[in-house]
Order: sequence, then structure tokens, then C-alpha cells
Amino acid sequence: MQSIALQSPSEKAPPWTRRPMRGPAAVLASIVATLALAVWFAYAWFHQAALRDAEAQGNAAIQRLASDLLVSVEKFEHLPYLVGAEQMLTQALRSPDNPARIADANRYLVFAQKRTDVAAVYLMDTEGHTLAASNWDLSSSFVGRNYRFRPYFQDALKGGTGRFYAVGVTTGEPGFFIASPILDASQVIGVVAVKIDLNAFEDRWRAENLQLALSDEKGVLFLTTEHAWRYRGLYPLPGPVVTQLRETLQYGNLTPGILIEHVGNAPGPQVQPMKVAGTPYLVQGRTLDRFGWQLLLFSDPAEPRARGLLAAELVGMGLTLLLLLMALVWQYRRRLAERQASMRERAQVVAELEHRIATRTAELTAANDAAVQTGKLALLGQMAAGISHEISQPLTALRTLADNASKFLERRDAGNAGNNLRLIGDLCTRMGSIVGELKAFARKEPARLQPVSLRHVIGSSLMLIEPLRQASGARIVSDDTDLQVMGDPIRLEQVLVNLLRNGIDAMEAQKSERQLEIRVHATTDGQVCMSVQDHGPGLSPDVLQHLFEPFFTTKPSGKGLGLGLALSKAIVREMGGRIDAVNTHPGARFDLILQPASPTPEPHARPAD
Repeated sequence: MQSIALQSPSEKAPPWTRRPMRGPAAVLASIVATLALAVWFAYAWFHQAALRDAEAQGNAAIQRLASDLLVSVEKFEHLPYLVGAEQMLTQALRSPDNPARIADANRYLVFAQKRTDVAAVYLMDTEGHTLAASNWDLSSSFVGRNYRFRPYFQDALKGGTGRFYAVGVTTGEPGFFIASPILDASQVIGVVAVKIDLNAFEDRWRAENLQLALSDEKGVLFLTTEHAWRYRGLYPLPGPVVTQLRETLQYGNLTPGILIEHVGNAPGPQVQPMKVAGTPYLVQGRTLDRFGWQLLLFSDPAEPRARGLLAAELVGMGLTLLLLLMALVWQYRRRLAERQASMRERAQVVAELEHRIATRTAELTAANDAAVQTGKLALLGQMAAGISHEISQPLTALRTLADNASKFLERRDAGNAGNNLRLIGDLCTRMGSIVGELKAFARKEPARLQPVSLRHVIGSSLMLIEPLRQASGARIVSDDTDLQVMGDPIRLEQVLVNLLRNGIDAMEAQKSERQLEIRVHATTDGQVCMSVQDHGPGLSPDVLQHLFEPFFTTKPSGKGLGLGLALSKAIVREMGGRIDAVNTHPGARFDLILQPASPTPEPHARPAD
């Protein structure tokens, strides 16, 4: 297809704009003819391209579906041989009048059917009489039926493998039959047959929104997504074929009618236009040589035509718009210069605003980071008294244990000396853990979640807050609990210490009733609540609204930066919990809602002071 070159604004104008137009009717006719030719060529090209795409997609789909069908059928091909190898079937054939033998055969065939998930398995003698079957106890049982007229039985009786798709004369349900002989001293004494239900493939094809049909070697459609097409023929059936269908009752008493009117060649890998029951389709086929079947894919021819028409419409509109565009080029060039100047001015303003926003954001970020770090260091400083108290006692104990160990060694008492040395090691480990957790808090490392005993968290926090409690004269009451939560023990202690300090500070102006209560209970939704309640004046509505915001504090200057509760909220949220504040009578209560942990040995026990 020849392309139509567009001249840029810098190129010379077309000849008809530089000299008077000659023959307007001829020029108009030439334009119309060119448009019509371009539209027709676009339709033809895109229609053929759509047909090629449909053919490629159809071939891929047929190849995949045919392979799936063959694999599903072929995996049962040797099943009759395997079932027939069972000696109890041979014994049943030798003693057909023995009820015990027949009962054993029935039970075995039921077992084989359930293990292989086929529709039915049954045993016939050389006359075609069914002696035993997997459905022997159903009203539609094959037992007592004679299938000598079926081709699969006749092929197996000759020593080969019989294969045959047909509608069941007993159940009325279609299926694929595979039969094999049972040999005794190289002599056929019976036939084992299995029936495979292929109707599930129709459901799979419909689920993929495909119109498919599977025909037998005679050209009769026996599996199809369209119920009206079932047992219809692709071609007129010769008389002998019709006679054979009636004798074998392959499709019951039905004589297949003609379904497809051929417009092109016979169905094959290439897309062929055909009429199916009067409706046009594009048909592709693939032969399954193993069974003589043919898998056919039907698609709507309207889609390729629609693509061709759409392309033709787009080309026609495009060429029409091109003529209009040429008339607007001059105005566009003038307006383009104005727009470019405006865009440059606007871009400069936007760049200046972005620079100012980035600078201000960097300043605020730096200030916020510095304030948060200062808050953490302030909290560490507030905890220093309790931590020094906790470390001073182990240091004193270390000195005592070391002196005792020396005396025990002088007395050659290795047992007591070893016990003292182990206690020294435990105390050193505990002090190292405290220092390590303080360093981790200063660096803001991620929380190490593990089962934590709230009894030890409360005990350690009370030990850390003890110097401040004694100085304030406050009284702390706590629950004895066995509950455990998922969390970081040291960081939980930091949160609890912060809440206890806030409670003591809230009661600083009171002369009496300086009491804090620590309560622990399991909530109705399976979580664990640890609450800290003071007997102070409570929290005003305005304070409650801004309580957990960074840098918000009600304390006088020099007693806090307003970061304690904000940091506590962040620590609890990192452990998968939350912190709430409510007013009570008297005072205020802070609730830590934490995730529970299964009861485990207490891994965070500390030496008693």
C-alpha cells in the first residue's frame, strides 16, 4: 500500500495553492477516488490480517485441547489389560455359575472403578454376556446384558484392543469404551471393558468460551458445546455406514442428519468459511489420527470483518481529517509559538515553587529528626537513675560472689565455687542485655518480637521507677499475672516506665491519694490489655485530642519535650498493638492493647533483687 506523505510546515505548499485551481470537478473526483481506493485497500489488508490472527490462535487452541483430550483418553488405554490380569476375574469366567466367584469379581470391579474414576468396568464372557460389573448393585447394572453387537467387544474377542464411542444402550449415557481380552493358555476366555465419560470436556470448552465439536471417523459430531449439533453429520452418510450405525446402536436409534454446508474446502488447519445449520462460521480442524477423530473449532466470521471495517473507517476518517488539518496548519503554527512562550513561563514558576517546597521540606525533616532523637535521649536520661540502681545491686553481688568463690577455691570446694561463677556469669549477661537494649533504643533498631511475660515487664519497670516513686511519695499497686504477649521486653518496659513517670508527674501537686494502679486482663476479642491508672486531675478534652502528637506536652518547660507518648505509641504499634487514653474517676487511664502469646517457659526471667 502506498503511503501518503505529509508535508511539514517548513516545506513548500502544494502546487494547487500556488497557482489557480484547474478543473475543480476533476480534482474532487480524484480525491474521492483516492479515498475510496485507500478505504478498500485498508479493509482488505486488515481483514486478511485478522483472518491470519484467528487462524494462528485457533491452531494453538486446537493443538492444546487435542493434546489434553488425547492424554486424558490414552491414560486409560491399558486399564482393561491391568484389570483383566486379576485372577478372580479368570476364576469367575471359569465358574460363571458360582455366586461366590461372581461376588468377588463384582467387588474387585467396584474397587477398580473407584480407584481409576472411570464411568464403569465390567466383565463379559465370549458370548458377550456381562457376568460382573462395577455397577452391579444399581438399577442400571450391566450384569445380564449382552454386548456382543458392539465393535469394541468383537475387536477384543479377536485378541486386540477394542475402542468405540457410543451411547450406552443400558444407561443412555454416552462414553468411550475400551476393551481387552482375558487370555487363558493363549485362548480368549472373556473380555474386560471400561467406559470413560468424556462429557466433562464439553464443560471445559464452554468455560473457555469456545465453540468446539469432536467428530468420529464417520464424520458424526459426538462431543460439542452446542447441544443442537450433537449426533449430526459433517457429510451425507453412505448407506452401509447408516446400516452399521443402526446395527451397533452407536448413537441409539438416531440417524445423524447433515449439519454443515461447505463453502470452501473440508475442515483443516486453515480457516475455512462454512455454514453450520444455516449460520456462517469460520472452521478449523485437527485430526486425532490415533482414534480417527477430528477436533473442530468454530469462530464468528463477523469479528475479522469488523476489524477490517473498523480499519477502513479509520483510514477514511483519517484522510478526511488530513484535508481539514492542512487548512488549520497556518493558524496552528501561530498559536504554537504563543503557547510555547506561555509554557516556558509557567515551567519557570513551577520550578521555583518546587525548589522552595523541597528546601522547606528538607528543613522540616531535619528539625523533626533532631527533635525525635533529643526526645529519645531525654527518656534515656530520665531512666538513668533506675538503671543505675538495677546495675549497682548486681555489681555488689558480683563482688560478694567473687570473694566467696575465692574462699571456696581455697577450701577446694569446687561445687560451690562453680555455682558462684555461674551466678556471676548470669549477672554479667543481664547487665550486658540492659546496656545492649539501651544502645538499641538509641539507634532505633526494629523490635524483636517474642513471647514476653507481663509479670517480668511490670517487675522490671517498677524497679526502674522506684527512685522516682520514693522521691514523690507515690504508691503503686499492680496485678500478679501469668499472661504473655508478643513484643520486645525492653521496649515494653520503656513504654510502661514512661506511663508510670507521667502518672507520678500528674499527681505531683496532690497532698494525698498519690496512687498508681497497674491492671492486666484478657479482652473479649482475645487480646491482652495492660492499663496504668493514676489518681490525678484527669485529662481535658483538648489534651485528649492532641495527647499523642509529637512535641505536645502539658509539663512545664524543662520537664519534657512532648515526645514520650508519641514514641510510646510508635513502639506499641510496631509490636502490632495500640495505646488508648481515657478519663476515669479519679484520674486518667492509659490502656496498652497487645497481641497475646501462647504460654511458654518464661525466657526473660531476671534475678530477684
